[in-house]
Amino acid sequence: MMLAVARQFRRDGVTPRRDIIFAFLADEEAGGTHGAQWLVDNRPELFEGATEAIGEVGGYSITLKDDVRAYLVQTAEKGLRWLTLRVKGTAGHGSMIHRDNAVTKLAAAVARLGAHRFPVVLTETVREFLAGVSELTGMEFPEDDLEGAVSKLGGLARMVGATLRDTANPTMLSAGYKANVIPSVAEATVDCRILPGREAAFERELDDILGPDVEREWLNLPPVETTFDGALVDTMVDSLLHEDPGAKILPYMLSGGTDAKAFQQLGMRCFGFSPLRLPADYDFTALFHGVDERVPVDALELGARVLDRFLRNA
Repeated sequence: MMLAVARQFRRDGVTPRRDIIFAFLADEEAGGTHGAQWLVDNRPELFEGATEAIGEVGGYSITLKDDVRAYLVQTAEKGLRWLTLRVKGTAGHGSMIHRDNAVTKLAAAVARLGAHRFPVVLTETVREFLAGVSELTGMEFPEDDLEGAVSKLGGLARMVGATLRDTANPTMLSAGYKANVIPSVAEATVDCRILPGREAAFERELDDILGPDVEREWLNLPPVETTFDGALVDTMVDSLLHEDPGAKILPYMLSGGTDAKAFQQLGMRCFGFSPLRLPADYDFTALFHGVDERVPVDALELGARVLDRFLRNA
């Protein structure tokens, strides 16, 4: 959608009200090391004067009930920590009695971490989103049963539920090279996602869960959060309402991550705003990283029109 708008601006000789930087980047799925983060570290002058940025995973619609449709603009996202756990033991022959097995110690630590449930924390962004849903639907979200109430949001509960607490999901294990050899080192990879303001508390909980014998290395990308206000937000709302006059626009937190993690380091306010009007029964978040990941063509066409209007007036 953004590429289509950039091409159309060039063809039509459109001069926006202020400078717009289009950045198409290499490796957001791998943490942005060779894309957004590399540019921020090595070519920050390319973004001189840029105060705000828009990117993916925001501006898409959800149907809350009947014909109540809301577009979710991403104003926050959880931090990312891809954690490597490493345990050392004593190598030996698999046929012997062995009391210092790195695989056994690592498996116990990973099981403890995988079973741990971090506390529910209601951030300002999620609080504002839930208040908006309550206003539109009459649903209530009591803090003493927040997860139970959120579970009633249907497919959206998958993402909203993940923004109520930190998560640490083990994803890979690696140890040994032969069935009868006890290895001296075992490693695991854990995908950790951390709420804004929770980094220090998350570290303390990891210390308690893993103990002193588990070494830790990580790629650490910080949480992102900004407020849902200002002239840019007003222009987002106006651009969406021009195409869908009866809709409502709400802020929300993304459970995953985007290149906003890099660009906020240059002082930019970052938003997820890639508009899509989706069918009422379309379980959008279920398709993320799934088989046949897709969106309807007419959703892309509407999104391009909204972005065109937005970028002309931002």
